[in-house]
Amino acid sequence: MPISYTARRVVMVALVGLPIAACQSDRVITGSVPTSVEQRYPIGVVPERVKLDLNATGTGLSRPDKAMVEEFVLGWRRQGTGGLEVMAPTGTANEAQAASVAEEVKAIAYAYGMPVESVHVVGYRTTQYTAPVRLAYERATATLECGAWPTNAGGDWRNLPYENFGCASQKNLAAMVEDPRDLNGPRSGTTPRDGQRRDTVYGKYRKGEDPSTIYNDAGTGQISEVAQ
Repeated sequence: MPISYTARRVVMVALVGLPIAACQSDRVITGSVPTSVEQRYPIGVVPERVKLDLNATGTGLSRPDKAMVEEFVLGWRRQGTGGLEVMAPTGTANEAQAASVAEEVKAIAYAYGMPVESVHVVGYRTTQYTAPVRLAYERATATLECGAWPTNAGGDWRNLPYENFGCASQKNLAAMVEDPRDLNGPRSGTTPRDGQRRDTVYGKYRKGEDPSTIYNDAGTGQISEVAQ
């Protein structure tokens, strides 16, 4: 039975479309791929315990030990997130010396402005014949692990950020920040920004004027012409 002209056209169109259909592939489109380094490699802020052991077998703190205690207390004031723990051994041969050292540590802490309620003196048991006086406090530390290279960075034709891209910058930022708590947001007790002054400066900037503050010279001292 002869094939009609219309049927032949339908078959030819179908055959032409087969190669085009074979080139098409199903692609999964994801609309929430993180692109910024802050999203891909967020800096974690976790607590870290800072410790210092002091010799407690003499008559008191030596000069180097006092310097270490002072530096330790200053570190607590800058970055401490809790109280200062002073742990003295009990039941040891140097129990009396350790108690004396703990009192010296308290005096140094109070001299540097630490509140009384922030210094906690506690005892700890140990099987050692003599044991040190231990100081400890917690501070926030910024952490970030890098070094993930699951694929070849030079073999991707999609021009997308490769794994580990930007992680080194984030890790350097975590190492340089003075107080990691600032990464979580402004701390309580900080002075808010002056919104009125900001609007004034921005308005002068738009007009091409000098945005600096003009101070009155009425309060400056001047030499009288009589004395000249």
